[in-house]
Amino acid sequence: MVVRQSEVVVARQWAEAPGFDEYVIARGSDLLRTAWLLTGDERGAEGLARATLDAAYPQWSQLVARGAGSYDAELRRALVTTYLHRSRRRRPDALPTSSRTPRPPTGSGLRSADVWHALDELPRQQRVVVALAVLDGLGDTQVAQALDAATGDVRRLREHAVSALAHRLHVREDRVADLLDALVPADPPVDALLARPPRRATSWRAVRDWVAVLAGLAVVAVVVGLVGPRGGGGDVIPPPPPQTLEPLSCRTNAPPPSPPAASAVPLHTRYVAVLVCAQTDEGSVWENSLPPDEPVTAPQALDALVLDQRGTLRSCPVLPEGPAFRVLLRSADGSLTTWANEGLACNGWPALAFYYRALAEQDAGPAVDADGFLGCPSTLGSPGRARSAPTTSVGASLARGTVLTSATACLHPAVLLKTATPPSFRAVRGAVLGAPGLAQLNADLAASGSRRGPRLACGAGPWTFVLRARTSSGRVVELTSGCAREFAVDGRSRDTWPVSRETTSMLRALLVAN
Repeated sequence: MVVRQSEVVVARQWAEAPGFDEYVIARGSDLLRTAWLLTGDERGAEGLARATLDAAYPQWSQLVARGAGSYDAELRRALVTTYLHRSRRRRPDALPTSSRTPRPPTGSGLRSADVWHALDELPRQQRVVVALAVLDGLGDTQVAQALDAATGDVRRLREHAVSALAHRLHVREDRVADLLDALVPADPPVDALLARPPRRATSWRAVRDWVAVLAGLAVVAVVVGLVGPRGGGGDVIPPPPPQTLEPLSCRTNAPPPSPPAASAVPLHTRYVAVLVCAQTDEGSVWENSLPPDEPVTAPQALDALVLDQRGTLRSCPVLPEGPAFRVLLRSADGSLTTWANEGLACNGWPALAFYYRALAEQDAGPAVDADGFLGCPSTLGSPGRARSAPTTSVGASLARGTVLTSATACLHPAVLLKTATPPSFRAVRGAVLGAPGLAQLNADLAASGSRRGPRLACGAGPWTFVLRARTSSGRVVELTSGCAREFAVDGRSRDTWPVSRETTSMLRALLVAN
């Protein structure tokens, strides 16, 4: 879906929280277009959109207090929930042609009814994904938030739905978006959405229920007072159980952003969870998706975050400036603090890069598990944790002719601050090397071992390659590189092992290309 210039202007004018009518006038037509594709007709679209807005109107002040981006996301989630919980109404076989229902582009050979019938054949969740991802142009992460689903599940639903529509309509998959865009009005009127929802009178049954609840609480209080301790040798009332905090989520009510506070103490001593939430409206300068709605909680991962204040770095790369995301920080007592990316160094992009890396690394396992399997542990701690054999201060530690009996190749996300491109999320990848891969490594070791000399030449790159291998003597060795051409042995940058082009190509094909 192409974003109209008027929408961008309206989004930029919302320096203050918009009123209910102001929002409906500016964005109500988009809500109607989505509802139209879900229901299939004008009356159904207006009913679905109106039901969503009626439910949001009483809580509008709390909704806008969450900051820009919450309006669209919350109303989108409410629209989807309302649609999915309504009873399914099948469209009739013959659909009347309405002047307010545009036909697909000429030359397509399809009628509007053909496209509607194809949509009706989709499961309801797939139809929602088509409406949000294909018609509205939302990313998989935003659609996943609306459905409360995993991003990977949304991606599969979108691919299956688009493929099914293309197959039923006998068109290419890249034509599906044009057909759907022509199926609904470009700018439906929002007059029917502006009326206030009627104030509901309190029913006698509701009053009676509340009176019964209050009476019950009074009885409980009297009983507790009678059987409770009377002083002296009475039983001591145990303290209440500790409060369990709900998981930190981008849907958690958070205070407005405050200026970031600098501190010299480790981050994990002040906070137990840090979560980054994308701003999802058109005013955001960040167009990519964020990782799943998951906070950084491991102490090592928290301390690896870099949340410097704006102006603390001498130079910043040329990057977009403007609202992009919020950082939610939870203290041990449950209190929340919110920082805006604009208050962080380099408009928050270094903070986002380190958050991505910490999120990817915090769930890594041990270097060697109880069964002796070589895994991909976190690289956030001190290097060389896998070192298991004493080494001298001179000479190389990986001798020529060493034979490896097992090995795991790992690819860890690195942090590059000197870049003109905003960071993207990369998970840790791992692969157990089979017989051909081990044979390739052993052939390189037969030709040469590690050598003492200058520091590792390729220490920085978009990835960190890690090889964890077990030798025939039982030693576990850790090899680290930023380019897969030369590896540092057990974290020592001056003890390096160069590998052949065949080994570099094998590792890149195994980890990067796939």
